[in-house]
Amino acid sequence: MRKKTISNILMGIIVVLCVSICFLIFCIVRRPRYIETADLESAIITENPGDFNLAGTIATNNDVLELPDVDNTPTQEETSAAPMQGKTSTRVNIRNAPSEDGKVLETVDADTTFDIIEVLDVGWTHILYNGEDAYISSAYVIITSE
Repeated sequence: MRKKTISNILMGIIVVLCVSICFLIFCIVRRPRYIETADLESAIITENPGDFNLAGTIATNNDVLELPDVDNTPTQEETSAAPMQGKTSTRVNIRNAPSEDGKVLETVDADTTFDIIEVLDVGWTHILYNGEDAYISSAYVIITSE
């Protein structure tokens, strides 16, 4: 074959690869950022603590935000209520500590249910799984009852 023919074939391959890479990047950027469920039950999806937007809050004089006073003392109703229930949105690791460095106790499939003890501010959810305290990333938790 002539050098010009080989050069044209290689250039065509490079162009096809570049177009393919651009298409893949476009698909990744446009993918949905939410969880779609086929369940007919109502589910509450909580946000990660880092996702809060304070731009929509109302500022007072001198642009100082005043937060409402919150009484963190649980009421009789809260202490006797049943624990929150949750389920996983995808295949996920259950860990012994609220960190990616925590030991993986088990890897579970989507729709695995558990009792929620507490939703932590650091992006992790404290759960009761198989009678043990464990942690799961809040990004993969769907709260099914409160």
